[in-house]
Amino acid sequence: MHSSRVTGLLATNIFLSGAAFAAMTPYRAIVGIESLGLSNATFALVMTLNALGGAFAAVTLGWLSDSVRDRRLLIFLCAVAGAIGFGLIWALRTPIAFITVFCLLVPFGNALFSQSFSYSRAYYDRERPDRAELTISMLRSVFTVAWVIVPPVAGWIAAETSSYSAFAFAALAHVGCTLTVGVLLMQPGARIGRDTVATGASVESLPSARIPWSYKIGIAGVTLGLAALQLNMVLLPLVIVRDLAGSLAQVGINAAVAAAIEVPVMIGWGYLALRMRKESILAIASAIFAVYFGLMTMAASFWQVVVLQSIAAVAIAALLSISISYLQEAIPRRIGLSTSLVDVTRVVASVAAAAVFALNPLATYGPIMAVAAVLSLCGALLMVLAHRESRRMALRNDPLAPPS
Repeated sequence: MHSSRVTGLLATNIFLSGAAFAAMTPYRAIVGIESLGLSNATFALVMTLNALGGAFAAVTLGWLSDSVRDRRLLIFLCAVAGAIGFGLIWALRTPIAFITVFCLLVPFGNALFSQSFSYSRAYYDRERPDRAELTISMLRSVFTVAWVIVPPVAGWIAAETSSYSAFAFAALAHVGCTLTVGVLLMQPGARIGRDTVATGASVESLPSARIPWSYKIGIAGVTLGLAALQLNMVLLPLVIVRDLAGSLAQVGINAAVAAAIEVPVMIGWGYLALRMRKESILAIASAIFAVYFGLMTMAASFWQVVVLQSIAAVAIAALLSISISYLQEAIPRRIGLSTSLVDVTRVVASVAAAAVFALNPLATYGPIMAVAAVLSLCGALLMVLAHRESRRMALRNDPLAPPS
């Protein structure tokens, strides 16, 4: 019963953090450029600093989470940072407030995602190790559900009031996260920290932050897959609106269809992860993603694009969920620092995708899908190599072990 109560609180917290992301993300540029008058170059610089700050916050908090006595406190602080940051943008409505918040507070507010999953993985590894993989996938699907439900609601509120209301929505969602984590802090058996593993352990006794060679290859593969995903997120609306002469409403329909398909597929990948190595799953997903991109280069209508989302969702569901569990195992016995790799790979992938997008000399966007297909194929190949290297290392350490 206790485990179920903790799961309910974690699911609520993750849903609300997803709601904050889903409400705020579509309106960052509208508020920054249209409402506050930032130039395109200034806005791009702010978003770059925000991404780099996010990577810094994730690694710093990841290191701390392996050292503190109660990981829940870091989740609480991230929720508070998000509530204050988004609330300041809504209340002050000045360029200085927008820039300061996105560079200093929002990176820590966004770290609520990785810190929640860092705690979740450590908790379920202790309480239900046989179901940890599946539970993480189910929690990740809850985050996606928020992206299905919230954007139309936040869009309606913004249309009826102003685009700043999206930040008020995000701030309130973080207030909800703060209250939820506050209730979680009242559950004595839910504490996860250094002394719950080894009484009297010190920071100096932490295992070294060493990433095995097989995981270094795999991290590169995951990053390439996520870069292709970032390109897809940027390109799809442009392909629909410009290449296929679609409408903004169709962009929203397409996004909702894709997210709705991803939710059950994520849970399915979670079940499969109980029986297959995660490198194999991510290799298959990246290969499927490459097929999707190849077919997208030939799409001639909006409804063909919608149909192809059923293929994309299968790949995206694995890249968004199984990659979390995979990266959490990259640094042995350092679950917090390992989970920070979720944000680090996302930042690197975003920069790589931005570079590919910036180099496009064409007026149409479909051809960039071919580049995304190549990235996906390379990611799949690297995951296969990571799997083979992992098997080779296992056999070298234990010659009698059966091949995985």
